[in-house]
Amino acid sequence: MPELVIPVGEHIGPSYMDWELFEYVIGFTAEDVRMRIEWEHYQGRTVDSIKLEFGICYGGSVRHAMDVHNLLRGLGIPVSAHIMSLCASAGTVVALAADEIEMEHTAQWMSHRPLFNGGTLSERSEDLRADADRLDRDEQAIRDIYVARTGKSEADIINLMKTDRFMTAQEALDFGFATRVKPLAAKAPTKAKSTARLSKFKLAVARADRRARTVRPTPTAKAATPKPSNSKPAMTKVAKPVAKAAAKPVSTPQAKANAQLVANLAKQLGVSATIEGLDDEPVAAVESTETDQDGALLYHDGPLAQGVAVFYDEELTEPAEDGSYGLADGRTISVAGGVVETITEASAEEQPENTTEEQPATGAVNLTEVLNRLNKLEAERTKDQETISGLNAELAKFKKAVPAQPSNTGKRPTPTAHQADGKSSGPARPHPMDKAKS
Repeated sequence: MPELVIPVGEHIGPSYMDWELFEYVIGFTAEDVRMRIEWEHYQGRTVDSIKLEFGICYGGSVRHAMDVHNLLRGLGIPVSAHIMSLCASAGTVVALAADEIEMEHTAQWMSHRPLFNGGTLSERSEDLRADADRLDRDEQAIRDIYVARTGKSEADIINLMKTDRFMTAQEALDFGFATRVKPLAAKAPTKAKSTARLSKFKLAVARADRRARTVRPTPTAKAATPKPSNSKPAMTKVAKPVAKAAAKPVSTPQAKANAQLVANLAKQLGVSATIEGLDDEPVAAVESTETDQDGALLYHDGPLAQGVAVFYDEELTEPAEDGSYGLADGRTISVAGGVVETITEASAEEQPENTTEEQPATGAVNLTEVLNRLNKLEAERTKDQETISGLNAELAKFKKAVPAQPSNTGKRPTPTAHQADGKSSGPARPHPMDKAKS
């Protein structure tokens, strides 16, 4: 196991309910350390080292802090502490059980003398003197730990603990409490990171250019083939000229695509860059249809349908030549003036044998299923209505067969004064003390 990380809470000691703030304060005791170690052993993992994580620890019970301190020192394994915000009062006793104490640059350390917290709650002088002696013993124990860790004299420690002495991370390091202060991370990236980001940026641009230069085969129009004599003559439809919109004086679509790729990559790398040729306008939804000519594609704006313009390139700049084109799904389209004039569905001979079974007409099948489902639900509703009508009829017969039971008098009895008080009716009985009073 690499390292067992144990978080230290705000309070050293048992958990308790703070009724003034109406919140439950979670404590930290030696039992918490034992349970974490036993759980790792139960999972089959060996604890080789322990790391104490201090977020905000205000301190707590000196006796519980000493219990945790002595437990950690007696384990015989490396113990480290990481103070992220504040380690104060009894929390410092727990932290000094670690071999190494690392503090964040903005963290703080606070030491002071122990405070009286309840004691015997006695008003006798001898009990109060005993509480004062207990405070002196706790203070001496803390001083011994501070002296052993920092190497300072006891007079220096006494002078330190006279007030609530807050220290910065650097001051705690200089005094001897901490062993290392973690420096603040530089905001600007290092030269190595900048070089790595620039290399990734150049590699992405090269890949984008390589994809742009990839050329797909261009489909060619088929020669007109005579239709069977028994087929009906096709209606000739004159294609209307389509007026093209005036070209916008912007960069080519390929340049726009490259600029967009570069912008997305710069955003992922966290690089702020101004890219020329980047257009904020949304790109049109261009769709493609595969032909039967070795994967050659025809491009069009939106779904392929009659009256839609088709092109050889994805940028929709090179219109398709007039003629007939066979599609991969067996259909045939006729193009005149760069616009789809007719779409001929695949004949039964040209379709695969299992086309009807595997790819049925989606719209027709879905409509049939919906109608069947509606008919079934209507039949079930009718059956339920008949069942409810039958039950209502049986209930009416039952009500007629069983008449209501009349009361004996037909009137509700009115309670007497004694009945209203919960006592039995009848003549009032004499009170046992009436005779004595008389």
